[in-house]
Parts: sequence; C-alpha cells; structure tokens
Amino acid sequence: MASVRAPAGARLVHVQVRAVSGSGASSTPVPGAIAPGGAKWTAKGTLLPGTKYTVSYEVVGGVTAYGSAHFATAPPKVVENVISLFPPPDISVGIGQPIVIYFNRPVNTYAAQQAVLSHLHLAMSKPVPGGWHWFSSVELHFRPAHFWPVGEQVELTGNLAGWHIGGGAWGEGRLSTSFVIGPSHISVVNVATHTMTVYDNGKPVYRWPISAGSPKWPTQDGTHIVLDRTGVVRMISSSVGIPVNSPGGYNELVYWDVHISSSGEYVHAAPWDLPQQGYVNISHGCVNLSPLRAETFFFFSRAGDVVKVVNSTRPPIMGDQGVMDWSFSNSTVIWTPAKVSQLTSKVSVPPTTLPPPPKSAPFSPTTLPPA
Repeated sequence: MASVRAPAGARLVHVQVRAVSGSGASSTPVPGAIAPGGAKWTAKGTLLPGTKYTVSYEVVGGVTAYGSAHFATAPPKVVENVISLFPPPDISVGIGQPIVIYFNRPVNTYAAQQAVLSHLHLAMSKPVPGGWHWFSSVELHFRPAHFWPVGEQVELTGNLAGWHIGGGAWGEGRLSTSFVIGPSHISVVNVATHTMTVYDNGKPVYRWPISAGSPKWPTQDGTHIVLDRTGVVRMISSSVGIPVNSPGGYNELVYWDVHISSSGEYVHAAPWDLPQQGYVNISHGCVNLSPLRAETFFFFSRAGDVVKVVNSTRPPIMGDQGVMDWSFSNSTVIWTPAKVSQLTSKVSVPPTTLPPPPKSAPFSPTTLPPA
C-alpha cells in the first residue's frame, strides 16, 4: 500500500498522487487520506503496476512548504489482455450475434471473472437487457435476453488497466467495437419434414426441400447462428473422423457454404442428392440444398443470422460456437446481468458484412420463388 510521510517536525496538509505514464495514466488523482496529525498520507487501494506516478504535497511546520517527487511501480509478473473481439468495429450482423471476447491467458477465479466486467461498458441505441457468460476461462460472451432488435446500435468499450487478477497478474490494454443489427433473418430447418423455411423480418419468403443429417450423422438440434460464409469449401470426411477411402468418405469442393457450427455443419449446395431433398436425410450433418437455392441463401445470409434446427435426434453440443449461445436453458447457461447505458453517438455501417464474391450477382428476393 503506497504512502507519503511528512518530514520530521512537519505535518502534511495536502497530498496529490497521479499516474503520469503507463497503462494507468490518468488526470484523476489517486484516492487517499492523510492520517490524523498529518504524519502520513496513505493510498486507498492498490497502485497500478508498471506505472510512473508524480506526488505533489504541502507541509507545515513553522513555515509552509511545497514539494513534488516521482516514483514508479514494478511491472506486473503476468499481463492479461484481449486477443480477439467479435463483432469487429463498424459492421452489420444478424439478430442472434453474441459479443465474443477471447483473453490471452486463463482467467481462473470467479472473483477475477467478475472483476473484469466492471472494466467493460456497453451502450445501446435502445437499451435492452442482456448478460455475460464465461464459456471457458479464456472466452467471455454477451448476448441480449432475447434476439437483438432490428436496427439496434451497439458499442462496447473497455480499459483493462487496473484489473487486478491476483497472483501478480494484471489486465492491460483497451478494447472497443461498435456494430449495427441488420434485418431479422430466421430460418427453420425441420429435419422430420425435410424442409427449410426462410423468414425475412418475420415474413416467410422461401420454403425449400432439404436433406439433413442421416440417422448415423444427424444434424445438431437447436438454435444455430451463422458464423461465416464462403463461396467454396473443400470438405474432407477425415476432419470429422470418417476416413476418405471408407464407405461414407468424401473429399469434395462444395459451393455456396453458410457455416452454422464449429463442428462442421453448413447450409450448402448439394447437386448430388437432389432426388433425396424433401424426402430423406442422407447428409453427414449439413443442410443440403439445390445449387440455385443454396446460392440464394448464401447472399441472403450474414454473420449472426439465426438457423433453428428442429426435430433432430442429436442434441446441441456445449462449446460449439454455432449453438452454444441460444440452445441451452438459463439454468444450464447462467448469464450475469449486464449494465447497459444509452448510446450517445451514432453507429454508421454498410448494409451487409459479407459482400458477394467477384462476378456474383447480389441477393434479390425475386431470384427464386418459394418452392
């Protein structure tokens, strides 16, 4: 605990200590108090590591004198900071998109996990309730209590300086992002009826025949979100434990891929099973569409859009980025209520986060009538 002592025969009447360099530099004085009698000033709390401080003081003792001094604290033994934050600044995402923060080192104690939340500040154009959840010691998520309102503008800022983790570890660095919620896109994949119904802002725009995961490799049930999309993906069965040269093995270039789980599920074009689409589930877990329908869905989609899979025999997997935020009850995944303030500035972003690949036509509601 830092302290300033008065010279012999004098007493302190005023002390100001302020951080002037390092991650904790601030114009706000360090809180503290002068002891009765003026012999000593003591800081309230712990000073930040790796920081240079200046001290200004006034003493009396026969005459009034003023003085100043400098000192520096030792650097932290361990530095904790953010290595990734999604969504990144100034993009548009879907109504199911969580905020996802990854840290460079494990945050292992409940106290440290709760303490970091006091260093994060959320603001929204139309504040809605939501909460934080640690899915692991390095992965922190925020999501609203219900899907985001369309058009919501969101800003997250934070300064980890002063986050005392314990054991010689301290937080460091700033984080900032702002994004907008795009149109409400919810697609319902019904494994039992072999159909996929696509809703745009609550209006059904397509009802397509699909083939989902076979009984041997069923599609995960639950509420998925779009993670990303790619025009073409080489899909290799060995990546999910199926030898390429075995029955059911594959090594194929697959087109119009909308990624909906980190375990490898996509909504994609599957010209090889057109006769089965609408009648039987034969995929290895993906949602198979005709090429034209898959292309239409590709351009319709953005990160954070919702894809609900119903009537499947395979439950959602905890830890899968595509399903973990919305597929589990509040008794299974407990969300710590977040403090949310009113956003005072406007977030302006492009209409979509996912521009079409070169030489591809943009999505149009008239590309394909409902089937």
